[in-house]
Amino acid sequence: METCDECKKGKLRKKSVEYVIYGKGLGNFPALVCDRCNETLFAGETFFAIERQAKQKGVWGIAAKTRIGTSGNSLDVKIPKPVVDFLGLRKGQEVVIEPLGEKKFQVSVVSS
Repeated sequence: METCDECKKGKLRKKSVEYVIYGKGLGNFPALVCDRCNETLFAGETFFAIERQAKQKGVWGIAAKTRIGTSGNSLDVKIPKPVVDFLGLRKGQEVVIEPLGEKKFQVSVVSS
């Protein structure tokens, strides 16, 4: 049994792990999981299976860089089309923007 490279104390055990990306479950996949810190490792072939599932569900590669622009006296952030499509956003929709730290913020869609 292997020792965890992350915490150096736990043992890696074989488990079936649910893989979730952007809130969408892609299924359960075999992994090695540390019994102490829960570090999770997937084999290369497993990662390719995860990638295939993510592509099928339309969540692979939707993160993208964008630029901050201006609109009057305010700044604006352009949201790339794949993200707009994934979130089902539309012009005029209300959102809440809140800082999560000095270099990170979150945008939440207000339910109507």
